[in-house]
Parts: sequence; structure tokens; C-alpha cells
Amino acid sequence: MSAVRGNEVVGADGTVAETDVLVTATGFRVGELPLAANVHGTDGRSLADVWGGEPQAYLGTTVGGFPNLFLLLGPNLLGGSTSAITVLEAQLTYLTAALGHLDRSAGRALEVRPGVQDAHNSAVQAALATTVYNTGGCTSYYLSSSGRNTFAWPWSTPRLTRRLNRFDPAAYVWQAPPAPLPAARTAPDDSAPAPSHPQGTGRPTR
Repeated sequence: MSAVRGNEVVGADGTVAETDVLVTATGFRVGELPLAANVHGTDGRSLADVWGGEPQAYLGTTVGGFPNLFLLLGPNLLGGSTSAITVLEAQLTYLTAALGHLDRSAGRALEVRPGVQDAHNSAVQAALATTVYNTGGCTSYYLSSSGRNTFAWPWSTPRLTRRLNRFDPAAYVWQAPPAPLPAARTAPDDSAPAPSHPQGTGRPTR
């Protein structure tokens, strides 16, 4: 559209069409989180770099490599019939339970285990494959440029709230007092070993 003249809309190619109602839609980029470029994890990379345009998290709330980072309305938590308020209330219950556990454990940082996060996201994507969000050949803001659905929760809202109403400490490592964080960088360091001890060696997110 290049212009509106009265009840006429002029297209970019010069085509003129009469209209009674004009709806302007700017589109959605729900998979983009501007904050992600400014949050750096234990290896110095930003959340945006780690995600690479395809956000994912454990229960849409925590991300491996980013201790003490809790996302609200994070990846794969919403859908066409799920209230954002319902999701937020459930997430805040989860967050409060996580912080309570961290306090009782005398730890300083809580981080989801990478294997737990990967298994959760694999199950989410497998379940989404047969839903209306992914089938039919449609393109939408639910999908990334590669076709990965980073927005929708594939199961029922009660199932979502049940999962978020119960914090599972076994899905996480809680860590000793942190050492100074490494400097932020934009490329991964393949030589840096990942923490493997149950108590972890990572440091909290900046």
C-alpha cells in the first residue's frame, strides 16, 4: 500500500481498490526478545547468540548456561486459547518455589541441566508437529525462519499449569558462591568444558 485516498487504497503497483474498512496490522515478532542481546551466560555469550533466532527454554522459564535467569512468557508457553495471565501466575508460582529451594540449599545460583532442557524441547517440538500451528503449510509469527515453532505450547492449559505448579530440584544444579564472570564475547569457545558435577562450577548470569 502506497496511499489512502478517501475510501480508496492505492497499492504499490498503482492498483486502486475501494474499501469500507481498513485494518492496519504491523505484524508480530514474538520470537524476538531485545533483552537477549544484553544478557550473557557463564561462557560469555549473549542469550541472543545462544538462541540464534530460535528461542528455547525449559518450561519457557529457565535456560541452560544462564543461572538465576527466569523468563516470563518465554518460548513455547502460549497458544490460541491460553490466557497470558494464567501462564504468568503459574510461572510466578514456579519462580517462587525455585528461589525458595535455592535459599534452603544455601546455594548462590540455580541452573537447569542442559539434558533436561533439551529433552523438554524435543518433546514440545514433536507434539507441535501435528498441531494446527505447524501443519497446512501456513506461515505465521509462531514460526522462525527455519520453521521451528518457538511460540506455542502444544498441550492443554491445565497440563501447563500443573507442570509449572511443581518445581523439580532434580532438573537443576545449584552452585557454590560465584567467581568473577568472563568478559562478554560473541563467539563460542569450544575449549571451555561444560560443568558436569552435580554441584556445578558455573557462575550466575549477569
